[in-house]
Amino acid sequence: MNKITGLALSSVLAMAGCGGGGGTSADVTSPVTTPTATSVSGVAAKGIVKQANVLVCRIVNGVPEADAECASGTTGTDGSFVVTMADAYSGPTLVKVVAGTGSTMMDETTGADVPYSMTMRAVVSSVSGTANVNVTPFSEMAASAMALSMPMDATKISQANAAVQSMMTGFGIDLSVMPMLDLKNDGTDSIKLGSEANMVKQLARVAMAAKNSNLLKDTNGVACNATGTTTSQQIACAVAAMSSVMTGYVSSDPTKVANLMAALNAQNVTNVTMPVRRADGTVGMQFADMTSLISMQTAMQNAGMAVNTAANTTNAMMGRMH
Repeated sequence: MNKITGLALSSVLAMAGCGGGGGTSADVTSPVTTPTATSVSGVAAKGIVKQANVLVCRIVNGVPEADAECASGTTGTDGSFVVTMADAYSGPTLVKVVAGTGSTMMDETTGADVPYSMTMRAVVSSVSGTANVNVTPFSEMAASAMALSMPMDATKISQANAAVQSMMTGFGIDLSVMPMLDLKNDGTDSIKLGSEANMVKQLARVAMAAKNSNLLKDTNGVACNATGTTTSQQIACAVAAMSSVMTGYVSSDPTKVANLMAALNAQNVTNVTMPVRRADGTVGMQFADMTSLISMQTAMQNAGMAVNTAANTTNAMMGRMH
């Protein structure tokens, strides 16, 4: 009996061993991890770019992916965009704002919308989670530099952005700054508001140079202010001329740099239509002489800022504007 029992027990244990392994495999479910999407938001402006296509492209092995593979979105009537990358991508990224049907940009010097018929880009060394990327003619300069410096990588991208900012130090350019006065999120931060106002001012300077200067030229050597017959053509030419200053991710053409600086410095930025995000989140346009403390204070009050707050804030803002 003992022998039979022992044999039976051995068989049961052997079967349990086999069955136990299979049971464990079948009963335990590996957790499924759903990646958190990466959200890339920002504002596109030269001035505010409306109803344009936005492509957010991964840079893989030093090369941006094809347009058809990029995450996409559209700029709103305030130039803002939010594009989601469902795979939670983290790494170097190219953002492109491409003209579409009905795309326009605001001419800050007149307040009028004119056709947006070009592409502007920005390159960032890394996005993850929630990232902010603003696209302007200044970010296009860095993107153009990177296009000449393949393969792209995070280090080169950081250096290219830094090179453009260093070149534009006299104009106070910071590529991370929103090209819009944001009273909703920065209404109590005069330093941020001053930097935002300065970005608007410098974009207006670009528009003025496109129309008034003969120092910015197209690829055929024709001055941008004599290129075509429309403001859109002149501005597109000026943005391309700015980009052509860069010859590599940290190098530039000295003659073109000198011409660019002279063209921008020659513009007296007075009457400008400024995009302002009010405290309630809506965006409106405020007309101001950006060289006048009183005019800027009035514009802030018209945008909803209290009189005493506007007086104190505007005074600090003016110190940030170049």
